[in-house]
Amino acid sequence: MTTPPDADDVQDTPEEPSAAAAWTPPDAGTTAAPPPPEHAAAPAPPPPPGPPPAPGPRRTNRFAIVALLAGIFGLVVFAIGFAIATFVQTSRRNEKGKGLAAAGLAASAVWIAAATLVLAMGVLHTTTGGVDAPASKGGKPRVTTLLAGDCFTGLEDGLTSVYVTKTPCTQPHEGEIGAVVTLADLPYPGDGSLVTEATKECKDRTRFLMNNRYSDDLELHIDRPRREAWSKGRHDVTCVLRYTGSEKLTAPLTSAEWGARTYLDLVAGDCVDKWRERALLTTVDCKKKHELQVIAKYDMRGHEYPTKDTIEAKAMLECAKRTVKVFAKRPLPRHVVPWYLYPSKEGWQEGDRRIVCMFKADGAPLTSSVLPK
Repeated sequence: MTTPPDADDVQDTPEEPSAAAAWTPPDAGTTAAPPPPEHAAAPAPPPPPGPPPAPGPRRTNRFAIVALLAGIFGLVVFAIGFAIATFVQTSRRNEKGKGLAAAGLAASAVWIAAATLVLAMGVLHTTTGGVDAPASKGGKPRVTTLLAGDCFTGLEDGLTSVYVTKTPCTQPHEGEIGAVVTLADLPYPGDGSLVTEATKECKDRTRFLMNNRYSDDLELHIDRPRREAWSKGRHDVTCVLRYTGSEKLTAPLTSAEWGARTYLDLVAGDCVDKWRERALLTTVDCKKKHELQVIAKYDMRGHEYPTKDTIEAKAMLECAKRTVKVFAKRPLPRHVVPWYLYPSKEGWQEGDRRIVCMFKADGAPLTSSVLPK
């Protein structure tokens, strides 16, 4: 058995303090208490906020640039498509480029306008300077296939060509081929100059037909060649006279010259120098002095001859109706009185049923036509 060493034999070492030194009673006044901990200083308040930073520059939409370039180079479809995309994206992304896209659309509009003009010029060239007009239209022959003196109905006037239906001159018709003129063999003068020259020639060649009782109601139409036909040697123009009066023609224009005729041959618009009982009447130019002018004509019906009073009453009523129709809402001429011619009993028995409605000068002779234009 081993015994512990004696306490006196135990030596203190510097590394290990003694038990007395290591412990101090709490009420010992010889040792100062540790200082209380110091409180940390409060942090400084943050500085006031300054102005917000300036925004950076907005980007330009890429489609806007493409739209502008496409418009400049005539890629209209692409320009429009990219411009639309630009307008959509710039609104969503707050980007620039709407002005560029608009410029692209403007450039496209210029291209479209130029293309339209070129197309229109091409159509005009085809119409007026390209191939010549067809020889017929809707079953009607072109007047270039007719001869001077031929009569017609159903006139259709195209840009350079005229189409009609040929009709015997003894049947009701609306006009006549006045002349066919061959113009000088020169370079194509252009449509405007060609019309001017053709009009002058046609008026000279048809003057003899215009100097008659229908002259105030004759309308000149001209069929002329187009550029290509002219270059191939076709220099003929056809002068067409169309009657615009209220009734159809029933004889060639050469038979309508002024002069003596029976009352049965009178037509609306004829001016008569003076009334002659039981004699031929003389038609004159309405610009010369005259006493009577024909307003309308019609044929009565019936087999038995009515009384003179019945014919007069019937003629007065029917002529009044036709006069109102001719003048419509225009005022009736002054210094004239109604006048009418009707068949005698002998004429009725021979088949005459003609009633001629007229105006007669009331005082001074007439010196112009009283019919409305």
